[in-house]
Amino acid sequence: MYLLDKIWKTILILVGMIGIRLEKVKILWIWIPLAIFSYLLSEFVYLNNLWIPYAIFGWTFYYIGNSLILGTNIKLWMIKKFGKDKAYSIYSLILGLMFMNGGFAITQFVLANQNTFNIPEMVAWTLGIILFIFSFGVKFWSTWISGLDIYYYKNLFLNEKGGKFIQSGPYKTFKNPMYGIGNIYGYVGAIVIQSLEGLIFFGICHLSIYIFYYLIEKPFIKKKEESELEKLSKEFAKEF
Repeated sequence: MYLLDKIWKTILILVGMIGIRLEKVKILWIWIPLAIFSYLLSEFVYLNNLWIPYAIFGWTFYYIGNSLILGTNIKLWMIKKFGKDKAYSIYSLILGLMFMNGGFAITQFVLANQNTFNIPEMVAWTLGIILFIFSFGVKFWSTWISGLDIYYYKNLFLNEKGGKFIQSGPYKTFKNPMYGIGNIYGYVGAIVIQSLEGLIFFGICHLSIYIFYYLIEKPFIKKKEESELEKLSKEFAKEF
């Protein structure tokens, strides 16, 4: 049973990182068809050479859309309208589609701009494989430790304090393994196909997630830290 549990957890994390949360059984009937539609949309983009508008859509949908949901009262409206559990499930579905379309957009951008710089193919593949194994490994390990709810911004969406700060695994070495080292594998496709434009586009995406972090996520974390310190201070004062 232990081994089966670990295998199932591995599957949940891998599929969740792509953009589908298999444990959200009640909405899978909506989620999976939308995921299929996203893939078919990506294929349509490829066949019709629409990679520029799709890249703009993918970037806007994820980085602007997610910032609007988490940085404004949209999330509060959703919670009030649907209740916490249902609202978070709906948000998880939307965010999963953001992950998916963002990934497809990067892929199409890279494929449309191949061989725009030149390094030996063996070097490109070797570098790509090393970066993918290390970077994706760090991101997977980070998600394994923190959980998919952290990956899908549950605390931020519900405006709730999370558990204790994680200080094990990649979090012991890297300040922000999810956004930093854990995102480097996104450059791999552009390196292997030798797409300078692809490197630049993913660089913009990589920078965008840090902008989101400093504008939306970090202030939330700081606010919750200050609230917890204030609470502890009051409890300490009562003791004396």
